[in-house]
Amino acid sequence: MTPDMTSPPAGRKHNDPVLARALQGIALCGVILGLILYVWIAVQNETGASQRRLADAAAAGQVAADAEMARIEAAAERTAPLIADAMGADVSAEDLRKAQAQVTDMLSSTPVLAVAVLDGKGGVLSVFGPMPADAVGGLAPLSSSQRAGQELLGLDLVPVSRLRAGFYREAELTGGGRLPMIFVLRSGAFGAALDAGASAGSGWRAALFNLDGKVVRSSSAPGRAFTPADAALAGAALGWQPLHKDQVSAPGRLSGSTDGAFLEARSVAGGRLHIAYLGDEPSVLTIVAARKTEFLALFGVSMLALVLALSLIQNEWRRDDAENEDAFLVLAQARASCDLLDAGVIDWSLRDGRIVYSEGWAEMFARGVKPASEEAHDWISRIHPQDQDAARETYQSMLDGRVNDIEHRIRIRLPSGLWVQVLERGRAVSGLDGKPARIVLVQTPQAAEGAALKETLNGLVQSKDYALAG
Repeated sequence: MTPDMTSPPAGRKHNDPVLARALQGIALCGVILGLILYVWIAVQNETGASQRRLADAAAAGQVAADAEMARIEAAAERTAPLIADAMGADVSAEDLRKAQAQVTDMLSSTPVLAVAVLDGKGGVLSVFGPMPADAVGGLAPLSSSQRAGQELLGLDLVPVSRLRAGFYREAELTGGGRLPMIFVLRSGAFGAALDAGASAGSGWRAALFNLDGKVVRSSSAPGRAFTPADAALAGAALGWQPLHKDQVSAPGRLSGSTDGAFLEARSVAGGRLHIAYLGDEPSVLTIVAARKTEFLALFGVSMLALVLALSLIQNEWRRDDAENEDAFLVLAQARASCDLLDAGVIDWSLRDGRIVYSEGWAEMFARGVKPASEEAHDWISRIHPQDQDAARETYQSMLDGRVNDIEHRIRIRLPSGLWVQVLERGRAVSGLDGKPARIVLVQTPQAAEGAALKETLNGLVQSKDYALAG
């Protein structure tokens, strides 16, 4: 539908408060979505960083645990023959005391604190080194895995107290037979391996498991503890199966998360032990609280950008409204003047190249039927071919900004096919940028005279409408 030249342009609707509030709401939603995206990215980054720190701790702990196990085995390898010789039947009490002193001295720089020699029923025959009181009640016969079925599989490490573990070893006696021993470890044994979890941040827990999935030693962050629930969680993740000597106890390396906790497990001593680390998955609130300064800074910058963007948009709307209002006022004045002078008005928008005709123009040049909005080339096609080049040059001078006002005579084709000469006056209306935005053309019919009248009559005689009338 052709715009009504008596009503304000559609651009004035930019001042609608509902539209302004809608724009503000959309912009605010964009800021909120941006903040949510920032939080999501921060959570993903922190979660990945926490898991990587725990994996690094597990790698360091595995190396430390293997090294500690090697030191324990080396201490047992050196002292076991001396203890076996000291337990011979022909050894005097004096020689036994000397052997005990020698073993104690040899163990002073190792993770082993004392050695208990056991009989076949688990009774203690002799002790080498200072046996701690908390380990006495935990000493037991050489045990085997409860998951090995009918085939015995000895356990290297077992817990003997809350803070200590025992390492089982058998030595061959000179006269034949085997002598079972349990090497009681110091309370700090495997401490370096377990405390490697401290590099993973707060909330970490670590434990050393034997082949039966029993916790041999554990450690944790201050205020935390490695609980039975943690042990069950690690055991379920490792997935120990019934063992035989030719089977592997559990995966050599395990990484993952379950029940809101990260888990990293590594095999130790060729799969005879496993060390596992647990860490809490960081919560959204924890991450936001840790980055509250960044979050507040981002929120402040986002709100400032929102205010600036809205101001720029609304200023552009006001500029467009003002430009449309200026154009409307010019057209309204032209329409009023043309109505008084019985002239037609053509409104040519340079932004989209559309041309709109007034009702007066339609009455004078189109039998009262106002054409729909047309392109510039449609209007040019209505001009007499002999006038088109001059008209184009005149219009181009206005488009280029060389002239603002024009006045010339052109011939326009009527619906009947006849040509009528008109006096056309035009004015270029500049936008806020100073460039032509619209061209308003006012056309007034000229009285026919002389050769023009003769040409009109000749055209009338040759026209189809005249022939039919005749």
